[in-house]
Amino acid sequence: MKNLKTFESFGMQRDNCDRCGGPTNNTTTTSMFNMDVICMNCKEEEKKDPEYEAASKAELEAIRKGVKNYQGAMPDYEPLKRS
Repeated sequence: MKNLKTFESFGMQRDNCDRCGGPTNNTTTTSMFNMDVICMNCKEEEKKDPEYEAASKAELEAIRKGVKNYQGAMPDYEPLKRS
């Protein structure tokens, strides 16, 4: 159980989404664009961003290069406002 303590310190669990502030219902993921821990609704909205595919490719390339602390393709990312 020593690894569980390490995982908990990683900080992926949030009660509220870093992006929208809404409840996460104990299900989170990291943004493709930055280090925000987001709810699944925000992830679905993020996937609609025209830059999402490029951000995904940039992350994959960083992983292939062995980058261990990749901070996201766009650290100052602002989600698109939808009406």
